[in-house]
Amino acid sequence: MNCLSLVRRSLPALLCVAVALSTPPAQAQRAGAGMPLVAQVEQCNALLASTPETSLQIAKALLARPTLPTSVEIGAIACLGMGLRSQGRLEETAGLPERLLAAVKHSDATAEDTLRARSMAAHLLLWRGDQAQALELTRTFLDESVRTRDVHGQISALMQIAMIRGDAMGDAQGALTYLQKAAALSEHLRRPPNPGDMLIHYNVGYALLSMQRYEEAQTAFDRAAAIGARLSGQDLLMHRITSHRAEIRRVRGELDQAQKGLDQALAWQTTQDAQGRIITLQRLARLALDRDQAAKGLALAEQAQTLADSGNFTDEIRHGLDVLGDAHTLLGQRQQALQVARQARELDQARSKGDTLNRLAKLQASAERRIAPAEVNAEQDLGRVRVVRNSAVAALLAVLAIAAFLILRLRRQRRELAALSRTDAVTDLPNRHEAERLLGDARASGQRRSALLLLEIDDFKALNDRHGQAGGDALLRAVARCLHSAVDRGDLVARWGGARFLVARHDTSDAAAQALANHLRTRIERLLVEIRPGQPITLSASLGVAPLPLFADQSGQLDDSLRAADRALQTAHRSGHNAWASLWGAAIGMEVDLHNLLHDPTEAQVLGWVTLAGSRPMPWMPPRPEPVRPSAAATEATTGQRG
Repeated sequence: MNCLSLVRRSLPALLCVAVALSTPPAQAQRAGAGMPLVAQVEQCNALLASTPETSLQIAKALLARPTLPTSVEIGAIACLGMGLRSQGRLEETAGLPERLLAAVKHSDATAEDTLRARSMAAHLLLWRGDQAQALELTRTFLDESVRTRDVHGQISALMQIAMIRGDAMGDAQGALTYLQKAAALSEHLRRPPNPGDMLIHYNVGYALLSMQRYEEAQTAFDRAAAIGARLSGQDLLMHRITSHRAEIRRVRGELDQAQKGLDQALAWQTTQDAQGRIITLQRLARLALDRDQAAKGLALAEQAQTLADSGNFTDEIRHGLDVLGDAHTLLGQRQQALQVARQARELDQARSKGDTLNRLAKLQASAERRIAPAEVNAEQDLGRVRVVRNSAVAALLAVLAIAAFLILRLRRQRRELAALSRTDAVTDLPNRHEAERLLGDARASGQRRSALLLLEIDDFKALNDRHGQAGGDALLRAVARCLHSAVDRGDLVARWGGARFLVARHDTSDAAAQALANHLRTRIERLLVEIRPGQPITLSASLGVAPLPLFADQSGQLDDSLRAADRALQTAHRSGHNAWASLWGAAIGMEVDLHNLLHDPTEAQVLGWVTLAGSRPMPWMPPRPEPVRPSAAATEATTGQRG
């Protein structure tokens, strides 16, 4: 079937079957012997999602026959290859791509058989690391599907490109582009939802999750789950969606709910889904690190990495190195963390081979040029372009074109200059002036209460003095990248000045803001920055949290909230660095004098004006007064009297 080739991640493609047969696994072998050959292939595919070992037995029994119809042979080889992949037995797939390509040369092979065989062969080759041959096969069936106007084949080609970009190249954004185009093509078919549609929305959600676009990912997973609820035999994808939703909850700081969802997914995946089990174990390791259980997190990460290595799951191996690196860093094992970071860098470099990138670029250009979702069901109208015969009209058009070019160029230059004035030159983040403007726009648009987090790198002056300005700039850029990757898509991250950064999250609560502060503190703590080759250093940061407006049910001023956040940051510094402190105003305190409140927040908390919190007990007492130093005149007078 065409849908067998709809892939973003390798194993989810195994669920692309027309129907999920209801025959219980215990009856599969007894039923297979008396079934027609086509029905046995259908059952082989249907049982991949629940009992892959039974699928392997059915496929091997079929292929042991002396003769088979070509469609049955291709279906059995495809089922065998996918079953072996799901069990992490990739070495046993040797020879299967060649057998698939040989089958399409049989006299009874149909166009659909050819597409299925080439698509599955491309998947097997890609899983085994032969990207060049996989790309060539993809180009072949892309050309054929465009020539014959086969929409199913075009969807298969787009999904194959997405798989190469996502799994082989580690480029979630590139994969998402082609997944969305495949989804647009699928919608033009106007058919009842089927497993292929579920797979497309699932893969779109996974790509968005990899890009930390959590709200959009949740929507895509909801669409996939809604389709899965109407179908049968979709347990593998449904449990993976459970794991992905739990990961989103973990990132949002909902650790107990995340633990429950991950445990639920793992209970099924342990025996049914080797690849999904690895991903869930890695997320459980992250959850343990979030709870400061570094030893437990390291054990889970090592268990996941062993499974990923044994199954040759390339993408999971790469993600696992990041988890291992964070665990070693938290445990103070700097040499191990550095070794893992180097392994990750080597994997990233191996994904960027020039010949593969060139082939992929040509394939993508062909897909972009030749596949137009809006024109799938319309006849192409190829007419001749009239030659402009009137020289005056031609001259006028030329003048207009030149004028338009100059106007566009001038506008572009103005936009570039404006962007430079709004951007910090070191980190490429919005500068303080731009951040204040964006916050003002958000307040004017009716945004509800926001959280402001002032973050400052601990002991940055000493680090800057020790490593020089270039080293200090490298640290600032590393922290900027870390913050940008750690927040949600709608959050604001800006360079506030010096070693300070501002993070703003709209429409949030004090508990969520505190969870975000701890998340950012932890990410900075795990950061390993190479100032120069072979010289990695670690950092820490302190954070102050305050709401905007400072008091509930009040318009409030940005300066008031910034002063409160700065007061909280000073308190975090006084507690010993690597900490966060929160000063959150209540509605009852809106009439209080802000100077007195910030002078002694503890008294304000007793009066119910604010709530105070921190990552550890915080010294909120008023700052010690500066000692009174006598003036020069008074000193001379005293000296004179003594004389």
